[in-house]
Amino acid sequence: MKDWQKYSDAALLDYIALDDAGAFQEVFRRYWEKLYGVAYNRLKSSQAAEDVVQEVLSLLWIRRKESAIQHLGKYLTTAVKYCVFYEIRKIQQRSAQEQNYAQMGAGALVRQLTPADELLFKAFVQELELEKGKLPEKCRLVFHYSRELGLSNKEIAEKLKLSPKTVEAHISRAIRQLRTTFKGPGAFIFF
Repeated sequence: MKDWQKYSDAALLDYIALDDAGAFQEVFRRYWEKLYGVAYNRLKSSQAAEDVVQEVLSLLWIRRKESAIQHLGKYLTTAVKYCVFYEIRKIQQRSAQEQNYAQMGAGALVRQLTPADELLFKAFVQELELEKGKLPEKCRLVFHYSRELGLSNKEIAEKLKLSPKTVEAHISRAIRQLRTTFKGPGAFIFF
């Protein structure tokens, strides 16, 4: 068994690219606390901070073969910051929507989801994840950065070393494919 603590970040990344879970566990051990601190400092929620760090580290593993990371610590910290900003944006949007409902007197229209609604929503989310998994790798990655992490097309182009037009094409393709699968009124809202 290797003593991963002796390995540099660059060496760990090389082993991770070769599917070595031990190297990934060492990255997890090295960076979890720092990344959690960055996320918690902004979100002030333990659960939200854990979710953000888990998402970033999971993506590191998922994209281990296509990654060209030069400075792992900086990369992970930046990724956590982007995810935190996206979470804050979602919270602000939710808050703004709630204020709009209150101002319009539509508070009565907002209701709790029934167990049946929750099951339908979970089934939709599972189906969405399956369909996203069918997208080509670059297309799926661009869609994730755009729709889930909230990065601009320019940021995605710089991050993935693509042209902005290529990024737009990937996003359009993903949306077109997902809309084809999820037909019906209101489907456009999710994409």
